Amino acid sequence: MGKKKKKQKSRSKQSPGSAITALVKGLQRAEQLMNQADWDQAQETLLHLNQRHPNQFDVVYLLMAVAYEQQDMQQYQQWGEQLHRLDPDNPETTAALMGAYLTNGRPALGLRTARYFLERWPDDEEYAPEVRRTVAEVEPMFNELLTNYGLTGDEAFEVAAMHEEVMSLSEQGKFTRARERAQALLKLRPDFTPAYNNISQAYFAEGEIEQAMATARQVLSFAPDNYHALSNLTRYLCLTGNLDEAQEWAERLKAVESDDSDVWVKKMEALSFLGDDEGIMDAFQGAERSGVLRESFAHPLLYHLTAVAALRLGNEKKARHYWQHALKQAPWLELARTNLDDLQQPVGERHAPWPFRLGEWFASERFNRMASSAQRATQGKSGKASTRALQEWLEANPDIIALIPLLLDRGDPQGREFAFRTAMAAELPELNVALRDFALGQRGPDSMRHQAATAANEAGLLPSGEVRLWLKGEWRDIMLMSFEISGEPDSQGHSPRVTQLMQDATLALHDHDHETAEELIRQALELEPDAPDLQNNLAVAYSMSGRTAEAEELVKQIHQQHPDYFFARLSVARIHIRNGEIEQAQKLVQPLLARKKFHTSEFTQLCDVEAELWIADGKPDAARAWLDLWADVEPDNPQLASRRMQLEGTGLRQNLEKLVGRFR
Repeated sequence: MGKKKKKQKSRSKQSPGSAITALVKGLQRAEQLMNQADWDQAQETLLHLNQRHPNQFDVVYLLMAVAYEQQDMQQYQQWGEQLHRLDPDNPETTAALMGAYLTNGRPALGLRTARYFLERWPDDEEYAPEVRRTVAEVEPMFNELLTNYGLTGDEAFEVAAMHEEVMSLSEQGKFTRARERAQALLKLRPDFTPAYNNISQAYFAEGEIEQAMATARQVLSFAPDNYHALSNLTRYLCLTGNLDEAQEWAERLKAVESDDSDVWVKKMEALSFLGDDEGIMDAFQGAERSGVLRESFAHPLLYHLTAVAALRLGNEKKARHYWQHALKQAPWLELARTNLDDLQQPVGERHAPWPFRLGEWFASERFNRMASSAQRATQGKSGKASTRALQEWLEANPDIIALIPLLLDRGDPQGREFAFRTAMAAELPELNVALRDFALGQRGPDSMRHQAATAANEAGLLPSGEVRLWLKGEWRDIMLMSFEISGEPDSQGHSPRVTQLMQDATLALHDHDHETAEELIRQALELEPDAPDLQNNLAVAYSMSGRTAEAEELVKQIHQQHPDYFFARLSVARIHIRNGEIEQAQKLVQPLLARKKFHTSEFTQLCDVEAELWIADGKPDAARAWLDLWADVEPDNPQLASRRMQLEGTGLRQNLEKLVGRFR
């Protein structure tokens, strides 16, 4: 036993030598990828190494280098901070960290790092001169920043540095530490309003929405025009379904005037959550008038959020321009890049535009808790039990129900997918309404909106038949029908002898032996003279043999005696279509659209008559929609091909007529 245990232990744990070898090989592989400028693969390799071998200077050093090449300055700063903790006696990495802070708009942290450098290495020939020049340039601007913050006294610098630490921790997703640091800051300066706003946002990120809103309201109680608090509160109210109150606070935010350039970003953020595209465009114009956009470091979100609003308002060219400008300012801005990438998709497959990732709509910790509770609620259940469990979960989280329409309208691909799947599965009345509104709008992929339209139709929120949807970048009339199609043979209640006669007659018609078919049908009618389907087949035989007038007279008679008989009703509708009596034909066909179940032969004939009707009425899109439905059931039916040729011939003729008209 002892040997066995020893053997297991030796296999489950790497020796120090093998661990070092793996680390060295991993570093060599990462450097090779970096030499090939394959930054993504290099990053993946290094992150894996960092997980297996944490706090290795060489690994973190290369991660910082890769972040620089990717222009991800937040990660560049984060790895720089870790390097400085690992080796505070390294002048190169200390100087790099100073640069990271200043690039990311953290002047207090940058100056603190620069002063540390000059204290430790005042005579360093490689970096000290540049650090001194940087201090000389930054200190005047930083002193102006302290004045703007209203910070004076001995602790002013420390307060500013702590404030920047809080913002950096928040950007890194370390929200609890950020909140604790902000609370420590307030002990030094209890009237420092930005700390309250940071605490509010940290509470929200931790999933403590009530505390987040309470903190924002606390700020507004003593600083009613604080645009950070106004923007934050607007967002919180919007995300919890309190749209009317959110709109009230947004109007107050719009009216705020400030020399601070951040005011425009905060206005646009709040208005983006509300979907106020016109308000965003107004804010962008305000930023232009204020001169903010002329600054070399204008916030890239100004351009990104304006691009979103521009595209939602239908101006794709302007949206592309703003996103490209945002990426010029900040190549690492994923939101701008992914929106632009999405525009490369065919117009009917796009999600763009979206202002935020899903994590901005949900506090990440709260979303994880909700996902876990939803999974527990539905686990092991199926069908109606699963649906009911999901409904109970949503009823316990009403803000999710309120958020789903917003995500369907302006969520990112992940957020829209979450909202769509939840609404489709829940079968709640208010979410069916959200699906209907989404279907009738212009946001999101065509396939998703078509499915939403079908669900809304099944819920009775859209009429069966022709509905106008935005498809492939234009408004189109399509057919929405909720029905079951069966190919099972139906004897219509006939006796075995009549059934056999009709089968033989059908074969004869197929072989164009009209005389034999007519004789067989008449034999069947002698046995069951009032059967409308037998009479209708006799009319078909008349028609196929060229006796059109007799056929029409017979189907009119059948319809008069049996007004609910499906095929006679369609045959009479065809007569009206050929006579140009479109309205009469529509009245005959319309009641059939309410049916929920069709035999295959019934459905294909309905599609054919509807296509013929819409061709005659000059609506090729509607006709094409019916032919597409037909093709889903019987793609190889020769009648379908014939009707398509008629449709395309009609379109060609109309185009020729227009062309000829131009030269008259």
